[in-house]
Amino acid sequence: MKKKQQNKPFKFLNVIIFSSVYLLATVGLIALLTQHMTNLDTKSLLLRAYSISDRLKQNPETEFDEYIHILPANADTQAVNTIKQGAKFSRSFDKTKLTITVTVPNYQKGVIQNYVQVTRERSSTTFQIVVVTIFALTIYSIWVVQLYTNTKRLHRFERDTIAKIKNIRRSPLTQSYLISENDDPITTALNHLGETLQEQATSSKPAKKNLYEFIELFEFPIFIYDLKGTIRRSNASFKNEFSDTKNLDIFSPYSDVLQFLVNKMLQPTQQERTFYFEHLNAYYTIGVRPLQSLDHRLMVTMIDVTAYKATTRAHNDFIANVSHDLKTPLAAIAGFADVLATDQDKLTPQDSQKFAKHIVKETKRLASLVEDTLEMTRQPIHLKKTELDLTILVEDVLANFSLAIQKKSLTITTQLTEHLLVQSNEKHLYAIFKNLIENAIHYTPAGGKIFICVMTIQGRASFSISDNGPGLTALEETRIFERFYRADQARDSEGTGLGLAIVKKNLVELGGKIDVVSILGKGTTFTVTL
Repeated sequence: MKKKQQNKPFKFLNVIIFSSVYLLATVGLIALLTQHMTNLDTKSLLLRAYSISDRLKQNPETEFDEYIHILPANADTQAVNTIKQGAKFSRSFDKTKLTITVTVPNYQKGVIQNYVQVTRERSSTTFQIVVVTIFALTIYSIWVVQLYTNTKRLHRFERDTIAKIKNIRRSPLTQSYLISENDDPITTALNHLGETLQEQATSSKPAKKNLYEFIELFEFPIFIYDLKGTIRRSNASFKNEFSDTKNLDIFSPYSDVLQFLVNKMLQPTQQERTFYFEHLNAYYTIGVRPLQSLDHRLMVTMIDVTAYKATTRAHNDFIANVSHDLKTPLAAIAGFADVLATDQDKLTPQDSQKFAKHIVKETKRLASLVEDTLEMTRQPIHLKKTELDLTILVEDVLANFSLAIQKKSLTITTQLTEHLLVQSNEKHLYAIFKNLIENAIHYTPAGGKIFICVMTIQGRASFSISDNGPGLTALEETRIFERFYRADQARDSEGTGLGLAIVKKNLVELGGKIDVVSILGKGTTFTVTL
């Protein structure tokens, strides 16, 4: 209970920090959009002011409307003083109006004749602010729902696991260990633990020997120490991961762990805490329990929770990456839409069409990112497998990329075994081939070559695709299947960075595997085995 009370404020603080940063980022984006609109208005008004200046040079007697003022050369205003101090022009604005002041020089005499002051209404940014706000709220709501779902799932998992462990502790001899009908690994392991406990508890051997033999059954570190700090017994897992020692000084590099164990010597109570072991780069949950059958001794269990911590970090990184990648297409859409909305009368039909195409392109990119994100977060389910013709499926994917292949003048060479049948899921396989072929097309230079092979190797269906692109470094080869990772050459890529991660995920669910061989500057080959 104490641990939960300590963790709740910590989790709540993380939510507050993320929400605050997210709010500041949204406000900053809105401020940038507003600043961008003001700069556009300034450029437009400067052009008009210079045009009026030219007209005044030709005809000083020209009359203008109420938004244009001609100031004499000796005028004493803040705008004129700003120009006299060396500025090319003066700008002032409030919530509704923007005013620009420029000089009208006499090139023959080299003096300023007068000043032109032009005023206009500022362009409204309400539409852009509303769009950004709605989108930001939508993304935040999705994050909140996802956070709530994961937290609830984690809480349920923790509650069920603790209940199972307490059940074993409460009644090791009479309690049934078939706690639920689930056949998950934890329940199976706890059932096995319960059966072992019953066998050990009913043994006729002395309690100490019984216990010492019992801890050897576990595959995680366990040791027993006394109130003098002497380790009286440790199992093989502890000796393998730490050391075969008789002194608590083995934990000297981890002062917080040593302090925790020493405190239990002074107050031998049951307690659990999680520590980070820097030298091992691992997290362990350490549980201390006084042994009632053995006076003045305490048993310590050390459960490796590094994978759980890594999963939590990966979850947080995933949210951060999605948020970052959503900003780029959103900013592009807002920018082009802003120009279309405010400067429509100054754009040619060709410009309007160009901007509209950019908006459509970024919208498709945004939709692709959302679709790939949903695919990555989809929970594994029982896949329906049917008999599929691997060759036909690959040919269908190639046909869908015919325009992209033609645009880059690529040479596609294929070696396809006819009617190669496999039992698999069509949707998963199509996504695998689509992402690998699209990846090869993207990285192959114009006029390059791609080789695709579908055949049987040692009784298993195989698909391989080779390109003569830039290749991968050794570091990139180890990371290309990570979510949102892109090779350095593709930082400006229009992809989502999830394609190869989806390939890896789908193959895991299908029971297949993928290998990659790459030579820097020569090309890359991916091989899928089903």
